[in-house]
Amino acid sequence: MNKQMKQQKVGLVFALALSGLLSACLGAGLDKVALRQCPPIDVLATADRLPVGDGEARLTDARLQCFIDSRQDNRLMAKVTLRGSAANNISLPVFVAALGRDGETVTRSQYRLTAKANRFEISLPPLVYGKKGDGEKARLVAGFVLSEAQLQLNRAAYRKRIGLDAGSAD
Repeated sequence: MNKQMKQQKVGLVFALALSGLLSACLGAGLDKVALRQCPPIDVLATADRLPVGDGEARLTDARLQCFIDSRQDNRLMAKVTLRGSAANNISLPVFVAALGRDGETVTRSQYRLTAKANRFEISLPPLVYGKKGDGEKARLVAGFVLSEAQLQLNRAAYRKRIGLDAGSAD
């Protein structure tokens, strides 16, 4: 066997061993989905800030890992991680929603989290956002759960940030 064939054989053995380890870590029936096959996720621009006392909490980033659960009717699942800043030990109401092609809410989950430091990174429980083979996949958005008054303040601040008149319609 030449050197190139030996290297290919070693690479194949390594890849098989690694895939076995990954499937053991994920659990039986859970297959990790390639990042390019995950739906996009964003922090909703008008739900990224939450007034807290004299300050505010902010969501700055949302990331996800996607899985297919073959044990549960091939459900598409996402493990969402949120990053942001807030005062220490403060309770934060957040949501993650899956939106359909026309912006309609397909599924929505709410959580109450506690920020343990000024900057936080929190992983949420897996969220089901669709089913394998259902066609176009949802896009995901995350944000703080806001009162109507808080939402209106955030919308006005967003319009100002992007250079629109604060008095214009949504």
